[in-house]
Amino acid sequence: MRKTLSTAGAGAGAGAIAMVLALGACASGGDAAGDENVIVVQTNWTSSQAQNKPLFDAFEAFTEETGIEVKVLESGDNLNQVYETSLLAGEEADVLLVGLLEKQLDWAVNGAVVPVNDYIEEWGIADRIPADALVDWTDTEGNLRAFPYSGFTWPWWYNTELLAQAGVEGVPQTTDELIAAAGKLRAAGIAPVVFGGIDWSGQKIFLQLLEAYLSEDEAKQVYAEGGVCENPKAMQGIELLIELRDAGVFVDGIEGYTADQAQAAYLDGQAAIAPLGSWAYPGASEELAAATELGGLPLPDDAAYEQPIAYRGSTSAGWWISPNGEQKIDQVRQLIEHMYGNEVIKGILDEGGVIPVADFGGDTSGVSAPLLAQSLTEFPERVEFPVMPDIYVPADVSNPMYRATSIAFTPGTDAQTICATVDEIYAAAQ
Repeated sequence: MRKTLSTAGAGAGAGAIAMVLALGACASGGDAAGDENVIVVQTNWTSSQAQNKPLFDAFEAFTEETGIEVKVLESGDNLNQVYETSLLAGEEADVLLVGLLEKQLDWAVNGAVVPVNDYIEEWGIADRIPADALVDWTDTEGNLRAFPYSGFTWPWWYNTELLAQAGVEGVPQTTDELIAAAGKLRAAGIAPVVFGGIDWSGQKIFLQLLEAYLSEDEAKQVYAEGGVCENPKAMQGIELLIELRDAGVFVDGIEGYTADQAQAAYLDGQAAIAPLGSWAYPGASEELAAATELGGLPLPDDAAYEQPIAYRGSTSAGWWISPNGEQKIDQVRQLIEHMYGNEVIKGILDEGGVIPVADFGGDTSGVSAPLLAQSLTEFPERVEFPVMPDIYVPADVSNPMYRATSIAFTPGTDAQTICATVDEIYAAAQ
């Protein structure tokens, strides 16, 4: 029996479905979905971006080797809607290359995709995937949602030249050192820490501070259920945020900054410190990259971590198999095995700057981008990695939490107001 989205998973009434059916038909697998000589891949990776060239080259090489054509549907930010619409029509793509976030969290449970638990073992890929990545990609019912493929690092970037100009010796390693550095930077007319205090980037930094005193299990529970006001350790994290905020560590008006504005401020040399993800590495000039040391958020001595903390994750992209894809599973197997080949993995790392989840032997000799190389070698030794919140924070909570983030970084807001705002968002989502 064909699996389809449940009513809740589809997330749309009949009227909404009717409005987007045409869109889905234009960007679905269509007739090719039933052609065993064609594999339809739907992705938000675009061929127009230079860093994705190794991926599309790998598709061409696969066709040359096997005779199986790869038809790529580039769906961009509309991928979820387009895929779910085409699924309802039975014309969905065979395979998807997309990350794990929000609606995708429930795809395996809802029957939108086929769990790959058995396939990852049978195809010899499981041994190449770190155990924590397999955990991240497994849902609460034990379904391995997809084959983990690419990940990310999310360090705190420190412009050592600007720090030196302000008389700061070395990258701060403790909260006290960070506060002292911010004071010196301000005195020298240099903006200290910048991030998007009103959107997703600031939300992650808010949560990073929130879990400063939490164990991994405690952080996962708070992310999944809320209850911040009742958790003394979470409240310690909020008090830490307030301490940094009121000490002037964050740039003035941080509560109104967007991620794009924050990234531009650091890349243009207007701010000395910024938590930016690996997606920003290509944007750094040679001079800035040479001056940047990747590290983490410094913490107090009584925090749950002994070193500064920073995020990393395995959820940037994975290979998902649709119900249509399961009908041509042998062809899909050939494609997946090809994409996990050492030559392909090294290509997307060395040439595309994409961080693979699969073990690539630690060989970074072909990585020419200095920040990428630093993030794979020196950076992991400088920091500890707390829980990445994306796969634990419910989808209905994630975006509304941007408001709580902005409130938290607004001067004068107290800890009780901050935690109550967060808990109200969780309560509204139940």
